[in-house]
Amino acid sequence: MKRKDLFREGFKSVFQFTFTKADEITEAIKEVWEDEKTHQKKSSRTSKRPSDKRKSITKPTIVRKRKTKMFQTLALPPGASPDFFSLCTGCNECIFACPYAVLFPVTAQESEKSYPHFDPNAKACHMCSDWPCISVCPEEALLPYNLSGEKPNFGKAKAITEHCINEKTGETTCEVCLNTCPIEKTVKFKGNLPTFVSSSCTGCGLCVESCPSFPKAIQIKFKKQ
Repeated sequence: MKRKDLFREGFKSVFQFTFTKADEITEAIKEVWEDEKTHQKKSSRTSKRPSDKRKSITKPTIVRKRKTKMFQTLALPPGASPDFFSLCTGCNECIFACPYAVLFPVTAQESEKSYPHFDPNAKACHMCSDWPCISVCPEEALLPYNLSGEKPNFGKAKAITEHCINEKTGETTCEVCLNTCPIEKTVKFKGNLPTFVSSSCTGCGLCVESCPSFPKAIQIKFKKQ
């Protein structure tokens, strides 16, 4: 037998074995699929009972609650106007303008349109003095802050004292949140543990980002949007 024919026969055997095994796997999958369909039919018959109908009605409500909770963990960009979702075109200019790459697009399930958001518990807004994200917005979906010292209101910081280094050492070992906060007199210490003045806290997340504890000893609680 020639060398070329030897290779041809060898490959033929290999492929024949592969095809045979593939057929066996396909047949096994079909059997499992048929069993699953039979099981689903039986389940659908039992679901027609009155008690099961009552349970199935409550499921959509649970899903809606989960969706709401998920979006409450995200904040809109600085200066978001009351009509933000009707004015924003999803151009992403604010996302590109952010020097700290904080903003990211989130697609709304209802309209399949993307809007900029950020998560202060993951990456903080650095409260830029010139607000580049606001200045590039072409549709006034993000409005500039006035000269009277108006600040964003993303949420409020809350201490999780059991994770705080100071709680573990019993002393004021760490003051990173105090030194990082951009708003004066917002972080105070009660004994050796940090507290946050809700009237001045913006929820920017800089204290969370800089907190050296793991898990983090600070969390931003979001306002309802």
